Amino acid sequence: MAKRQSEENEQRFLSIRKGLWIAVFVSMGLVVFLWSAIQLEAFLIRDPQFTLASPPDPGDESAAVEIAGVKNSARSSVSSVFERDHGRSIYLVPLRHRREELLRLRWVKDATVTRVWPNRMRVQIVEREPIAYVQLPGEEDMPLIDVDGNMLPRETQAALDIPVLTGVTRQMDDQQRRTRAQRLAKLMRDTGELSAQISEVDAADPDNLRVVQDAGGKAVTLVVGNRHFKRRLEKFRQNASEMLRREPDKTIFDLRQDNSIFQRGEHAVRAEGNGPGE
Repeated sequence: MAKRQSEENEQRFLSIRKGLWIAVFVSMGLVVFLWSAIQLEAFLIRDPQFTLASPPDPGDESAAVEIAGVKNSARSSVSSVFERDHGRSIYLVPLRHRREELLRLRWVKDATVTRVWPNRMRVQIVEREPIAYVQLPGEEDMPLIDVDGNMLPRETQAALDIPVLTGVTRQMDDQQRRTRAQRLAKLMRDTGELSAQISEVDAADPDNLRVVQDAGGKAVTLVVGNRHFKRRLEKFRQNASEMLRREPDKTIFDLRQDNSIFQRGEHAVRAEGNGPGE
């Protein structure tokens, strides 16, 4: 009985000793790991090979920051987000924070920021897509607008092959602008190749869109309602020469009745436009 008790005590002692040795080795391994991590982090922070190069002159774009996806907005707006990172390790660049800063730019719909080791940053921008210039009452400059109704400042001088949208004001709320922008987008999408002739769209009443386009060398206004856009513009195209020959002074045509084209005065069209569009 005593012998068995002695064996059990010895076995317990060996188990405890084994556990202690395991704990010692694990602790030593953890210390080595933490020390190595600290040294690695210090290396990534301090070694010059990981430094994001500054631009050659203040205000210029750094070649170390690769920017892709910028077409209609100013590249300088994007590159300026990383100005404070020049001259320090890319390890210290807070990717999430930089992305949030990019998303606050008016033109940026989405953005991706990644490190390219050892010393470069890659920025992929998804811009908002402008669908029209906006003629605002009392303003000379024309900003742009996207399908969600976001007003976009013109940051480049590039000319875009898009129409002018009227009937939008700065006093409108987001939903009002979005409704008019989406109705314009539907018009341009539905009319296909005929959209190339459209130079201006009045969306003051989004249920009674008014399209301005060239016909016979002069600008005419076509009231197209809120549906069947391609069919209505095609109908006008087929009959425009004859109508303009008979009454060359007429410039407003109401296309909302599918079987007829009415030549209207401005006052008559405005009065009928107060009702629901067709």
